Amino acid sequence: MAGALPAVSAAAQSADIIAVFDIDSSDTSIDQATMARLNNYMYGRLASAGFKLTPQDQVRERVVELKRESHKECYDQSCQIELGKTLSAQKSLASRLIQIGNVCLLQSVIYDLRTETSDKGADGRGPCTVAGIMAGIDQVVAKFKGEVVPSGPSIGGRVETGQLFDRGADIVNVPTDESGFLVIHSNPSGATIFINGKEVGLAPLHLEYPAGHYVIVAEVGRLYHPARQEVNLTARQSARVTFDLQPAFGTAKITSSPSNAQVWLDGDLVGQTNLEIPQKPSGTYKVRLQSPDYLPSEGELVIKDGKTSTYHADLVANWGQLRISSNPPGATVFLDGAIVEDKTPCVLDRVKPGVHVVKYFLDGHGERSEKVNVRRGQRALVSTKLQPKYGLLVVTCSYPGESVCECNLWLDYKLVGQTPWLHDVLAMSHRIEVRCPNGGTGGETVTVAHNGRSDVNVSIYVPPPKPPPPPPAPRMAAPEPTPSYSYDKPKSSSTSRTRSRAERTVFFPLTLSISEGILLPDKATSSDSQRAKVQMGLDLDFHIKAIYWLVPGFGFWVMLEPPHEGTFRPGIQWYFGRLPMYIRTAMMVKLASSSSVGFVVGYGADLSFMFRNNRRSRFWDNGILVFEFQTPVWSKTKVAIELRIGIGYRF
Repeated sequence: MAGALPAVSAAAQSADIIAVFDIDSSDTSIDQATMARLNNYMYGRLASAGFKLTPQDQVRERVVELKRESHKECYDQSCQIELGKTLSAQKSLASRLIQIGNVCLLQSVIYDLRTETSDKGADGRGPCTVAGIMAGIDQVVAKFKGEVVPSGPSIGGRVETGQLFDRGADIVNVPTDESGFLVIHSNPSGATIFINGKEVGLAPLHLEYPAGHYVIVAEVGRLYHPARQEVNLTARQSARVTFDLQPAFGTAKITSSPSNAQVWLDGDLVGQTNLEIPQKPSGTYKVRLQSPDYLPSEGELVIKDGKTSTYHADLVANWGQLRISSNPPGATVFLDGAIVEDKTPCVLDRVKPGVHVVKYFLDGHGERSEKVNVRRGQRALVSTKLQPKYGLLVVTCSYPGESVCECNLWLDYKLVGQTPWLHDVLAMSHRIEVRCPNGGTGGETVTVAHNGRSDVNVSIYVPPPKPPPPPPAPRMAAPEPTPSYSYDKPKSSSTSRTRSRAERTVFFPLTLSISEGILLPDKATSSDSQRAKVQMGLDLDFHIKAIYWLVPGFGFWVMLEPPHEGTFRPGIQWYFGRLPMYIRTAMMVKLASSSSVGFVVGYGADLSFMFRNNRRSRFWDNGILVFEFQTPVWSKTKVAIELRIGIGYRF
């Protein structure tokens, strides 16, 4: 923006009162709200510069009244002169804003209401932005005060990147002791500032220079256009220059179908599609997209300042299909010396265009080669008939001791006749199996040579007869049991095992349980009771015989319904003497991302149960059934009553 206004000049100290009218912006596309703020800004700048002004509200009220009476705006000079006289003003200020391209020109004229002639005029210019128009207003005010204003736009003129321009290196100012300040800003900040061809630092800068003529240049690498401004600095004056640097880059979006193609810009690999490149210097680039099995795509990408440029290419497939068949089928295929995974008939996709050599290999047949021309986007067919190669096979069979036998003959698992057998077969490896009427069998593998003869005598194996089963042993009468009254006699293994368990001093009851119940209603929220979620748990206790009334333990429980959270429950069971009833107290630790801690109190019993074995009943001391009523408490508003049922075993 233009220079800050210094002390009031002689022109501003006039006793004349000026009526300031709103700027006529009918030639621009600026909205009314923005223009109202700019009008207020101009009025404030004139007042701060020392001009005597009529109240702004009075001027606007008279304009509104006139519009109501005449139904037209008051922008012409005759209308504003007459209104100015009614406001007891000696002068009036009329301003008009003209837009030419991206530049806005502000023209202001002060009229003498007594002579009805123009008294003084001034203009200012800048981009058609709020900041640019404000800079133009500052230029107009400065000129009305008689100050020297920097020539050209106050925000600095754009220079195309790479363009040669005058940096003022040849300027020689007359030596003087008078000086002023250069206040330099840039948008974006941090631009490198050159004054008369010499680098002086990074914006923003406040520099005191001798009075004279200066060329100021601002640069920010390759991504912004440099800007140039000429300034005539006078003694005891300040000149403000703001460089609104225009971007010299844009955004490039490069896509392809299919995607994942390599992207080359001017010969440099920059990535794969789909690709977005922000802040790419403006210009024209040669684009090349490459992808396996597709033809390369080339074109030009033009990136414009501050805009997004797109480039899309539909890649053309650079392959054809090849169908390979043979008679007979099942041949192994080599394409240009590389083995093909499937056997004939088969279809190969993505075969490069051109002439290819197909070789066929099949046992018992001669090798064969064919040439085929594959065209882009088409299916080529290649087929051949494989010539068989034969040899003579003679098969006989005999028992050990050279006794011949007429047996049924299977060749390659197919019944072909009886021995002796003589036939031409394919020159390859064959499997021979024979079976004689008395049950004897034999088999061999033979390789038949092309145009050769192979004689095979298969030896028959007869399994020996099975011996007769032995006669059944006579049944002996069971001896009468002899009663014994000795308490020292060893007992059976099961009795010993039961007694050894009963004599142990430590047990480890392991219980698998399931629980379900209800959640008690919350009085604070007046909510009804709800069903508690079904849970399953595994508990392990430590039962020390010497302290039979206190049993510590722990368990892991998990919900069988969503959200399937788990809990870790360490606790103690307090037994009523030797009775199997207890009271359990335990802590609950939730195993989840948001862990919490609660406690549970339960009352229950663990009972041994019966089972049947070998038609007689007996009591299994180590099996237990568990029934328990428990009350989990997570908070004073989350309390449940649940029934726990489990089955376990004492280890």
